[in-house]
Amino acid sequence: MVRFVCVGAFGTLLQYGVYYLFLELFHRTLSDSQTMTSLAFSLGFVVEMVVNYFLTNYFTFHTRPNWKNVGGFVFGRALNYVVQLAFLNVFIWLALSEEISGILAIILAGIINYFVLVPFFRTKDDA
Repeated sequence: MVRFVCVGAFGTLLQYGVYYLFLELFHRTLSDSQTMTSLAFSLGFVVEMVVNYFLTNYFTFHTRPNWKNVGGFVFGRALNYVVQLAFLNVFIWLALSEEISGILAIILAGIINYFVLVPFFRTKDDA
C-alpha cells in the first residue's frame, strides 16, 4: 500500500503538471473552454498512465509487464479515466476552478483505482 501511495503521488503530480501545462497553453490558443479543459486533462492522463504502468509493475507490485496485468491495468485505468472526468466536470459544475477541480478529481479517482487494480497485480505468493 505504501509503494502504491508513492507511485500514486508521483503519478498525481505528473498528471496534474501535464494537465496544468496544457491548460495554460490552451487558454491562450483555444476558445472552447470545456473542450480545452477535457483535452488538457486527457493528455495529462495518457502521459501519467504510461509512466504509471511501468512504475506499478516494477516498484509497487514487483512484477514484470505481462498480458494479464496490462489488460487489468488498461481496464482499471479506463475506469479511472471515466471517474476522473466525471469528478472533474462535477467539480467545475459546482463552480470550483479548473485547477482545483483537476487535482481533486485525480486524487479521489486514484483512491478508487487502487481497489480496482490490486486483483490484477497480485501474485500467487500474495495469497
